[in-house]
Amino acid sequence: MRDLKYDFSKAGKLKMFENEDVGFVIQSRLGSTRLPGKALLYYGGTTIVGYLIKSLINCGVDKKYLCIATSTSPIDNLLTEYIEHLGYNVIRGDEENVFSRYQKVASETGFKYIVRLTGDNPLINFHLIEHCIKKHLQSNPALTTTREIKGDQITRYVPKGLSVDVITSKALLSVDDKKLNSYEAEHVIPTFFQNFEVQLIKDFVVEGEDRSIDTIDDYARLFKI
Repeated sequence: MRDLKYDFSKAGKLKMFENEDVGFVIQSRLGSTRLPGKALLYYGGTTIVGYLIKSLINCGVDKKYLCIATSTSPIDNLLTEYIEHLGYNVIRGDEENVFSRYQKVASETGFKYIVRLTGDNPLINFHLIEHCIKKHLQSNPALTTTREIKGDQITRYVPKGLSVDVITSKALLSVDDKKLNSYEAEHVIPTFFQNFEVQLIKDFVVEGEDRSIDTIDDYARLFKI
């Protein structure tokens, strides 16, 4: 499979985005040290996180199956107000323990499966996400992902910024987050590789370079893609 244009208007409604067992969770906060407030920077006639939300809705995600997971830090009050003004659900949790934040989302929403996305990566590939959801529902592992983690080594099977994780909530909620080290708590998926069945997606070819937004140079590059 080849990557399509990232313009959400070209993706259309996607069947897997309308599955009632699947929730889409955008992890986002404003406290980045390298590019503070990046989720609310301008892009595509809105903000970076706003563009991502709009893209998901245009591809068929019902707003009741979409929420933003941010922190309880005061710096994220502005993000919370912005998302709520747009009319979307916000769930707030521990700033450092992102794993527990996802557990809170799973508990409060009842999502059976969670598609994990990040609010600073708006150039997602919708057909890749649909492919990952389909594979996950077929085999029902704890995690389906496009990257492999062994210790501190990460092998990516799609460009950075396009990564997709589909998590089974039952497995997520079975973990005692208080036993996680700081790396596991912050990055969420490493513990799945240690304790659960993981399905790796290696068969979806995406052409292109790094599309993550971590610095001001990354942000400038966003307008050239």
